[in-house]
Amino acid sequence: MNNRHSHQAGWGALIVLGVLTMAGCAQPVETIDRTSVDSLQDQMAVADNYRSEAMVLKEKAAAIAESAVRYEQLFGPQSDWVSGARQLSQYYAVAAQDLERRATAYAEAAQTGRQRRR
Repeated sequence: MNNRHSHQAGWGALIVLGVLTMAGCAQPVETIDRTSVDSLQDQMAVADNYRSEAMVLKEKAAAIAESAVRYEQLFGPQSDWVSGARQLSQYYAVAAQDLERRATAYAEAAQTGRQRRR
């Protein structure tokens, strides 16, 4: 009986993670051309966009980390729900860091361009 419960919890965790992933992908279409480096204003707009997306991912990571704590209380520390939620939280945190690095690179490029124009 315990093995059956674990198997059901595993499937449940996969379904929850799938739904969360799909919800995370349902973002509005971007209006900024990230390949555009023609103007300093475009670079700053891209940097701001990356920062905004990073903030959203940080919030998702925090919310899912909180869910992992609740899942641990409900299902125990070895539950697939707990490990899945922790992995998804970590994924979002790493993705947010990557977006922040990109934002910094664009902002630095814009700053360098401004200094060259002076």
